[in-house]
Amino acid sequence: MFLARKITRAKWKAAQGLSAGEIPADAVTVDLKTQGNSLSFWRCGTDGVGDVEKAALAIASAGDRVDRLDIVWLADEDLQADGQTLRDTKGRTPVANMADMHVEVEALDYVRLGKVARRILAAIEEGGWRRFTKARVRSLIQEAVGQDRVDLDFLHDKVRKEVSN
Repeated sequence: MFLARKITRAKWKAAQGLSAGEIPADAVTVDLKTQGNSLSFWRCGTDGVGDVEKAALAIASAGDRVDRLDIVWLADEDLQADGQTLRDTKGRTPVANMADMHVEVEALDYVRLGKVARRILAAIEEGGWRRFTKARVRSLIQEAVGQDRVDLDFLHDKVRKEVSN
């Protein structure tokens, strides 16, 4: 089983003054902002395109605008091997059948968050990420609306307007 999360791919590139394998602070402070010492992830059964797209849909449809989206995925067993605490929670997404696919990585401190950051960097280096263009994100949401998986009324106004055109 894999867990997916939105990232800003450009933030994870080696920054000036940092050596290979060092994680830029901007990547941590932008992409790994915790709330209640927890990070939000979405289950995506496999690392296959279809499962990653489902996680991307859950994330993108909860946003306040349609935009490009970078997704990274990590093996949940790797996180558990690092001593991370995973807890299933109800996710905030307009995709009704995805709400139960949400997971919190909890009880994070400086060291545990660093382990998550290392896993993300390794996943990026090994190709465990995918960029969804703005057009593809719009298409994913439109397809879900067309299949009655997403109710337009539950989308943010800007998203609803963009996917309705």
